[in-house]
Amino acid sequence: VVLIGASTGGIDALTTILSAFPANCPPTAIVQHTGRNFSETLVRLLNNRCAAEVVMAQTGVVMQPGRICLAGGIDGHLRFDIGAKITCVVQPGPEVSGHAPSIDEMFASAVPIAKNVIAVLLTGMGRDGALGLQSLRAAGAQTIGQDEASSVVYGMPRVAFEIGAVQTQMALDKIGPELMARCSDVLPRRALLRST
Repeated sequence: VVLIGASTGGIDALTTILSAFPANCPPTAIVQHTGRNFSETLVRLLNNRCAAEVVMAQTGVVMQPGRICLAGGIDGHLRFDIGAKITCVVQPGPEVSGHAPSIDEMFASAVPIAKNVIAVLLTGMGRDGALGLQSLRAAGAQTIGQDEASSVVYGMPRVAFEIGAVQTQMALDKIGPELMARCSDVLPRRALLRST
C-alpha cells in the first residue's frame, strides 16, 4: 500500500508522482490539504494525468490495485478498516496537526499494516504527517520525504526528517519511479505493467 501526504505545492507534486503510476498500480491513498470546494476538481485533474483510477475517499471504498483514493477537502479524517480487505473510513472529528483531513491520522491508521506500506511526505507548511510517518517507520514501513531543493515549502518533510521519520530523502521527479520500483519487489511484475 502506498500512502502520500501533501500540502502547499502538493497538487503539482502529485501530478508528477502519479504520472509514473501504471493503470494497475498498488493500492494508494492520498491526503492533500485543500479547500472543500476544490476536491472534485482535484480528482478530475489527477484522473486526467494518471493511468490509474482516482476516486474521492469515502467510507466503504476498497483499497485495491489500480485505485487511488484521494482525501482532499473531505469532511473528516481518512482512516482504514483493516480486515480481509482494506477499506477507507471517513470519520468526522476535530482538526489534528491543524488539519482535517490530517496526514498524521491517515498514517497512524495504517500502523497495523506498516510492513506492507510505503509512505511519502511531500511539500507543505507545518508538521502534519511527521509524527504519523515516524510511527509508520518504527512499525516497519518504508518512508520517503521530498527533499528541500524540489519542495515548494520544505516544512512537513523537514520536520519528518529532523525527527528521524524519513528513511530516504529524494527529489520529486525520482519519487514516482522509486515507488513503482520498490513495489515491483513484492508484487508480480505483470501487475505493475498491464493495463486494465
